[in-house]
Amino acid sequence: SLPAEMVADEVKRIGIEPLVHVALRDKNRIEIESLFYQLAVKEIKNVLVISGDYSGSQSFYGRSQPSFDLDPAHVMELVGLFNQGLEYSMRGKTEQLPVTDFFAGVGVSPFKKLESENVCQYNKLEKKIKAGARFAISQIGYDARKTHELIQWNECSSHPALMIANIYVLSYPAAKAMYENRIPGAVVTRELLEDLYNERGLADKGRAARKERAAKMYAIARGMGYRGVHIGGFNLKYEQLEEIVNRGEELSKNWVDFIGEFHYPQENSFYMFEKDTENGLNRPQFADRNARGAAPMVYRLARLIHKGFFDSSHPLFGAYQKIAAWVDKSRFRRNAFGKVSHLGKTGLFDCLDCGDCALFDLAYLCPVSQCSKDRRLGPCGGSLDGWCEVYPGELKCVWVRAYDRLKVYKEESILSTYSVPPRNWDLWKTPSQLNFYLGRDHTSKRLGIRPPGNS
Repeated sequence: SLPAEMVADEVKRIGIEPLVHVALRDKNRIEIESLFYQLAVKEIKNVLVISGDYSGSQSFYGRSQPSFDLDPAHVMELVGLFNQGLEYSMRGKTEQLPVTDFFAGVGVSPFKKLESENVCQYNKLEKKIKAGARFAISQIGYDARKTHELIQWNECSSHPALMIANIYVLSYPAAKAMYENRIPGAVVTRELLEDLYNERGLADKGRAARKERAAKMYAIARGMGYRGVHIGGFNLKYEQLEEIVNRGEELSKNWVDFIGEFHYPQENSFYMFEKDTENGLNRPQFADRNARGAAPMVYRLARLIHKGFFDSSHPLFGAYQKIAAWVDKSRFRRNAFGKVSHLGKTGLFDCLDCGDCALFDLAYLCPVSQCSKDRRLGPCGGSLDGWCEVYPGELKCVWVRAYDRLKVYKEESILSTYSVPPRNWDLWKTPSQLNFYLGRDHTSKRLGIRPPGNS
């Protein structure tokens, strides 16, 4: 398919302001910087940054290697630097690039079933907004209470952004693909699928019903306080979009009347707010979070190890640092230590020896080996019932598992307290314990740990 930036350039030529979707699944940070240079030169300002689906299509000589080098929140930080005038140092000279005016946003998936999925989605959205996201577009879903949940969360947030509702003109084939999780993150329940199947028997094969449904979603979004809509669908014409918008405006005066038509909840779904029994939406009070969680033995052992060796307040921590410095001075000792420690970490945590360890950030679960997208700031939007989009029914989302582990100790709020920087590839295949004790990895920098002898 054509690159989004190329299509956006053509759209701009005919007088329509484009919104470029930047999917990070196959781009490293250098390519992302280059892409934003291109957009700036073409004066394209509106950008939606998403992780993107895991590469499932076959390409030249088979499947391509996914990248996922940066998280959307990291790209928001980069956009902020562009908008301030990014500085570059090269060969002893510092140059400042021209100031840009990007208006960048992100995606969010409020249509989740489990408490862990929901809470982690909103935790991550807050990190994206704090990093500079100006707006957020919701995933595809047809549960009015979940649609309302997102706008209500935004009103409660200390870092609100513009919320845009995602409206998909839903045909039966597309709905079937979403129901079967072939479009990760989009949620269609069996009840909705059956309704669409019945609409196929109408004289126009359900075309008018699809447009009317989209118009009612527009009216509901407008009534709830969304600042815009993102309308999509297969083979839609511009005139059809105008019809949906105009009809939606017409219906918006009575938007509350249509709430009951969008009651397609997932079974036993968790909601962030208490239910308003009068209108079927949400009250402003947060709901109780009663998930019990689960802490396997390997995590309980990891907590003991952490307390004994990696807690900077431990009385022997200074001695550990001195030993680490001694080991690090010899290439032989460093390599030997690295091989032995990696063997132990592989057995316990499926370690891939990245050197910039994120086990501390994720309840001793590795986002490099156990997350298909290496998400270090929060979950992607593709999970379903807590399962990874790449390995449904086989591997639980690493963030769901981390939340459940921390929930046992009432420490799940840790997942929202700080942002993890992208992986430092300079540390690849180096001993992560030495990097921690000697102040080289992201965790030691966050905790203010310095090498022995430095103060």
